[in-house]
Amino acid sequence: MKVTVREISKWMKTLEENRYKRLVNADARRVAWFVRNQMSEDYETMPKSFRKRWEHAKYGKERYLANKFLESRNVKESQIERKLRQIIKEEIRRLYATKTKRTQDKRVVR
Repeated sequence: MKVTVREISKWMKTLEENRYKRLVNADARRVAWFVRNQMSEDYETMPKSFRKRWEHAKYGKERYLANKFLESRNVKESQIERKLRQIIKEEIRRLYATKTKRTQDKRVVR
């Protein structure tokens, strides 16, 4: 899944816990890494600049935020899909109504 750090940091700013807090770009980069790598626990593959200095770090906060981001993205995508389905249904109904109106008009003329 391709996700940008800018997209993650923008999403993180909307969270209540980050409302009055300065957002750290390193956190957004780590969260983006977790999202891109399907929540991988192989921290050795993480770029050295993303890793924490303490070698026994568990990255709990970043994993939690990555899960929340994925959940919010799924909800957003389902809302978009629902809205798109509704638009398509309305368009089909409109086209069907115009078609039936045309056939009724042709019957009246004959």
